[in-house]
Parts: sequence; C-alpha cells; structure tokens
Amino acid sequence: MRAFFRSVAAMIVMSSLAGCTSISYYAQSLKGHVEIMAARQDVEELIDDPSIPGTLRARMESASAIRQFAIDELALPDNNSYRSHVNVGRDAVTWAVFAASEFSLTPRTWCFPVFGCVP
Repeated sequence: MRAFFRSVAAMIVMSSLAGCTSISYYAQSLKGHVEIMAARQDVEELIDDPSIPGTLRARMESASAIRQFAIDELALPDNNSYRSHVNVGRDAVTWAVFAASEFSLTPRTWCFPVFGCVP
C-alpha cells in the first residue's frame, strides 16, 4: 500500500512539473475517490434493510436482476460491478464538460501526462 501512495505522489509531482495542472487538483480528486470508495455499501444488504425507502430498494432490486440476466444470459463476467452503492447526496458524482468553438461540433482537445488526450 505504501508503494501505491508513493506512486500516486510521484505522478502528482510529475504532472505538476509538466505544467498540466496543480497538485491541488490531483489531491482533491484522490480525496474524493477515497471518500466514495470508503462510503460504499453492499447492494444486497441494502435491499434487506427495512429502513431503505421503497423507491431506492426497487431500483437496487432491478439493478440486481439486470446484472444477473447479464451474467446468465449474456455470459458477461460475474465480477464486482454494480454490487455496491453510495449515496453521494447530489445528482451526479462528476460532471463531464465538453468545449467547442462557436458554431462548431468539433470538440477541443486537452492532453494530460497520465490520462492522455480527451475532448
């Protein structure tokens, strides 16, 4: 685990030195990711929890049934996808923002040392 944090710290410093963005951007991104991962709750346990509102329980039951269909009928891998839930207290975890020149549908592209180029 210590090697992981050293690697992350090295990436942040290298990216900052490359002029890509500030260290604070990567720090807040890493902090947010860790907070979300720590707040995860098992979907099956939430379905069984009587204090969960009926609408949320119904959505989780549907997601579980859809996931099981994908495994049984579509032969998709039975991994950890869609097995946990986090109530982030807002409509979205992140926002994807795209930019284009006026009257253009061609997106502008930005390049980052670790993640590559994105529109």
